[in-house]
Amino acid sequence: MESRAFIKHAAVLIEKINTLNVPGVAVEQKEEVQKEINQLMSGMQNPTLPSAYKLADVATQAGYTISPAARAKLEQVEKEGWWEV
Repeated sequence: MESRAFIKHAAVLIEKINTLNVPGVAVEQKEEVQKEINQLMSGMQNPTLPSAYKLADVATQAGYTISPAARAKLEQVEKEGWWEV
């Protein structure tokens, strides 16, 4: 997914996660958000985007999961320090 599209989708999804991060939200709604997280993170081509880290952090803190493949991409960037270039 092109970086600008990823950034826009991530911002919308972060807002959705924050909105649904309250007691009493239906399981179906949370499952749908998890699917959206999975789709967006699997389409991530540029793991150096700050929005990718923010989405991963917000989702994880709200109890959602990030796929091992997406997490590995983000960790590789951290390990190699690509954002410092």
